[in-house]
Amino acid sequence: CQCLPTEDGPRRHSLENHMTEQDEIASFAVPQAIAETLQRYLDGLRTGQADMLRSAFTEGARVSGSYDGRPVSWSLTEFCELVAKGGPARGLEGRIVSIDHAGNAASARLELLNLRGTRYTEFFVLVQHDGAWRLDSKIFFAHRRA
Repeated sequence: CQCLPTEDGPRRHSLENHMTEQDEIASFAVPQAIAETLQRYLDGLRTGQADMLRSAFTEGARVSGSYDGRPVSWSLTEFCELVAKGGPARGLEGRIVSIDHAGNAASARLELLNLRGTRYTEFFVLVQHDGAWRLDSKIFFAHRRA
């Protein structure tokens, strides 16, 4: 690595000059792949299609959070059944607030508006397995109904 002087005298290290073109391309590919998994999750909510929703998660994923001030915790199967029962969330708006990753681990935050009349803040832990990113857990906070 290249050592760079600072105003205070100590040195800090920079790896920027050691990134290859392939490393730079890969640094953009990972967040994009994670965003695609998050989009599949959002599409599953919008359509109410449990199979699409399930495809974004690992098999043993858990969904936990607070709804109407009460703690809830569901298996992936229970969560998908709830989404399917509720049907499509046609007015849903969602945005990715952040994605952070290291190796095959990542975290993400989503903000959702109008998921059946409620605003949500959602946090995800993701893992990459066999080249695919999947949601391994979700924790959420349901804000007051609109």
